[in-house]
Amino acid sequence: MRGEVRFENVSFSYDGNPVLHEVSFSALPGETVAIVGQTGSGKTTLTRLINRLFDADSGRVLVDGVDVRDWNLEALRSQVSTIEQDVFLFSRTLAENIAFGNAGATPDQIQQAAREAQAHEFVESFASGYNTEVGERGVTLSGGQRQRIAIARAFLTDPRILILDDSTSAIDSATEDQIQRAMRRISRQRTTFLITHRLSQIRWADRILVLRQGRLVDQGSHEELLARSPDYCRIFSRCE
Repeated sequence: MRGEVRFENVSFSYDGNPVLHEVSFSALPGETVAIVGQTGSGKTTLTRLINRLFDADSGRVLVDGVDVRDWNLEALRSQVSTIEQDVFLFSRTLAENIAFGNAGATPDQIQQAAREAQAHEFVESFASGYNTEVGERGVTLSGGQRQRIAIARAFLTDPRILILDDSTSAIDSATEDQIQRAMRRISRQRTTFLITHRLSQIRWADRILVLRQGRLVDQGSHEELLARSPDYCRIFSRCE
């Protein structure tokens, strides 16, 4: 899998309510694409069409030129990793949570993934380290810690397509800066979709998609969109 993603006139409704309207764009292998828009504009729904949590009502979503409905579902999802604001962790050890989806990972590989996600230091602060048992849904960890474990899991599974949906919302700014550097390194090797309200993250995307009420109204670089897109600069209160 190379990781090329293409939307061709994709529309989608949920419970009879239109969510996306004839959305078309391409994301090249290795490209980082930020998706911005007001709440309810369809950002998360768009990414969930890639790994078939939803199926388009009309149009096509293609991964490496193949309609996602023609992919083996397990094969498709093994190559698409999603990190969301509400991280799900299992009642197992931290090491097992990081290695979820990659059961053959060695302790060294698990630790390296944790280091990349800026999680190693807090994991080692626990008396049992990587063997620390995580409570139901990770209640023994802070929000920022849970998100770093999820990021480490994504680093370890090494997907071709990475979806980051508000994935650093619970992380302090100093830790976020460190994780962003790690994300830039890992993003060079895969296609990354980034949903966030943090301008510091959006600026380093190769391309930005602007959604308004389920329609793709513009796309381009941060500088290009500030210069021409009222929808984009309104999001950041940067209109002249």
